[in-house]
Amino acid sequence: MNIKKVGIIASLILSVALFSCDRGPVYESYQKIKNSTWDRFEILQFEIPVEKEALICDISVVVRCSESFQYDELPFYVIMTTPSGEERMREVTVPVREKGKLILDPETAKTESRLVLWKGINMADKGKCKLTFENMIPKIQTEGIVEIGIVVTRTKN
Repeated sequence: MNIKKVGIIASLILSVALFSCDRGPVYESYQKIKNSTWDRFEILQFEIPVEKEALICDISVVVRCSESFQYDELPFYVIMTTPSGEERMREVTVPVREKGKLILDPETAKTESRLVLWKGINMADKGKCKLTFENMIPKIQTEGIVEIGIVVTRTKN
């Protein structure tokens, strides 16, 4: 094969690979909970850098618990402040156990629950999108919460 044909074939393979790949999350961050115990009034904060205008995305929360978590679900209050200053607030409940057993992520086999918080959010301005989470379990300390994370992905059409 001559070099020209090899170059064309390599270009085609690279093009197909680039267009068929899932580009993954735009942003992903996790916070380990000290001693796996989330205090009732401890606010968790995340800052998502928005580097492109008009980013349309989905924002999900990830909860990782241990067996010492006593509940079937984790309720919390979340506030999102977009780069333009718009605030969105909501109460959310993430299921953590199903039929008494911790929910596992089938891909990683980790005890992990995911829930989409906002779907199709349009980040019209560059800057930082801030998310704050407050534990709503009425105990002063909730044991068994290992990590809380957020995952931002482009909205699929």
